[in-house]
Amino acid sequence: MAIFKCIKVKKYNLGELLKYVTRVDKTKDELVYAKDCSVETAKYEFEFVKKLYNKKDKRQYYHFAQSFSPEDKITPQLAHQIGKEMLKCFDGFQVVMGTHIDKEHLHNHFVINSVSFENGLKYHQSKKDLENIKILSNELCKKYNLRTIKIEAGKCSKYMDKNECHITNKTETEKQKLIKSISKCIKSSKSKEQFIFKMNELGYKVKWQDTRKYITYTTPDGMKFRDKRLHNVKYTKERMEIYFDKLSKRNKVKNTIIGVSSINKDTSNKQKDGLDTKEYSDIAKKDYIKKNENASSIEWEE
Repeated sequence: MAIFKCIKVKKYNLGELLKYVTRVDKTKDELVYAKDCSVETAKYEFEFVKKLYNKKDKRQYYHFAQSFSPEDKITPQLAHQIGKEMLKCFDGFQVVMGTHIDKEHLHNHFVINSVSFENGLKYHQSKKDLENIKILSNELCKKYNLRTIKIEAGKCSKYMDKNECHITNKTETEKQKLIKSISKCIKSSKSKEQFIFKMNELGYKVKWQDTRKYITYTTPDGMKFRDKRLHNVKYTKERMEIYFDKLSKRNKVKNTIIGVSSINKDTSNKQKDGLDTKEYSDIAKKDYIKKNENASSIEWEE
């Protein structure tokens, strides 16, 4: 079973991405391959083609990834072979491919030149093109006796952006599993610390620091997600901190009410400032709740 996706161009320039794809701590020499160029000089060959056709502006490359399920127990060599057979999708374009073996789920990275060396045309990918690539990925899985996935044409999970239209079936993606875990843990937690502890119990690492803008989650399989990638504002650091802050205030209201009631039971002095204990208790409750009325009804959003 393989998931094929287009990765947004954000962090890396071409040279950095090529170095990442071929890093020795992630792959091996025999698991790196180049089509219509050389691994060692791919960056300069990509740039030469762009210069030749005077197309050095705008998008410089495309980055795709093909991830295999650990349940298929696929070997690095077979994952690499399937990746090489995927290259027929990029005829006329230079490609560098690396099979990464540093995670439980083996995965292929493809870096494609944005300009064709055959005719100088730019690489364009419609939703139909991506769907056809996924169909080929599925066919290759079937060829090598791996599980296949039903492809839902034109459909994307609500948890994925338009560039992450994965092949999906009943199998949950790591992102969906993470979202479910967050919802489960936050609804049963009374504080940020308790939430992090419960996530840790499920195998997740949570990096939630005052000095950082985002919360970063690391899944049990080693995949990392920032809160902003979960595509729902309620999972952002800002929204979750507001939730826990209001929850803390609500608990203070509850504890204060319990404390005042306890005083009412234990005190032998039946009057205070001209009021009997019951009247004093009721006034204290109303006054405290009024000051914290925004915290008295907060609930985690479904």
